[in-house]
Amino acid sequence: MAKVVSERIDEMQDPELAIDRGYEYYRRLGYSEAWINERMKGKDARKALTDEWKRTGVAGQQYATLTDIITQEWSGMTTRQYKNFKGLKKKIYGII
Repeated sequence: MAKVVSERIDEMQDPELAIDRGYEYYRRLGYSEAWINERMKGKDARKALTDEWKRTGVAGQQYATLTDIITQEWSGMTTRQYKNFKGLKKKIYGII
C-alpha cells in the first residue's frame, strides 16, 4: 500500500508518470501500440471537448445529453444502446 501511495504522490509531481502507467497497463492487457496511441488520442480529444463545454457553462446531466447527441449522430444509437451493442461495461479498476 505504501508503494502505491508513493507512486501516486510521484505522479502528482510529474503527471507524465501516470500517462506512462496507463500505457503499461494497456500493454499488459495485450493491446497493440497503435491501439494504445489511438486510445490516448481519443482521451485527449474528449478532454478538449468537455473542457470547452465546461468553459461555455455546460453542467451536470448536460454532459450526458450532449454525449448522447454526438453518439446518435455517428452511430444511430444512444450511448447506452451503443455500449450494449458493443458489449461494453463500465470497468472499475481501482488503483492501477
